Amino acid sequence: MEPYYFAIITAILWGTVAFLEKVGLSSVEPMTAYIVRSSGVFIGVIIIVLFTSNLSAVGRMGIKSICCLVLAGLLAGFIAQVIFFKAIKTGEISKVVPITSSAPLFTFLFGCIFLGEEVTFSKVMGMLLILGGLMLLR
Repeated sequence: MEPYYFAIITAILWGTVAFLEKVGLSSVEPMTAYIVRSSGVFIGVIIIVLFTSNLSAVGRMGIKSICCLVLAGLLAGFIAQVIFFKAIKTGEISKVVPITSSAPLFTFLFGCIFLGEEVTFSKVMGMLLILGGLMLLR
């Protein structure tokens, strides 16, 4: 059950973050907001470096893991974040966030296609419910 509690806490935090970002974007352009927001990530990295002794594990990582994680950081932490800022700057947060939260649809597809994960009735029904929710937002 622990992963589900962590997931719920993450959802609450991300919901709070989207609200804070929308408010923070009220008087600034998305790229400027991204620079300021990234300072929070930088502070987090500094805290991890100062209080964690696991940094030696980075040297033991394989090139595939490093490349995948760096690419994920670029896609999520930079490209998607800037695009998301443009979306919430100009759109209704109550519509933009649920649309961006449809990411599990793509994760499901990638998991099935590239990782060979099982397609189950409950997973398909979950994806259909997400699609139904998106249709309601139109």
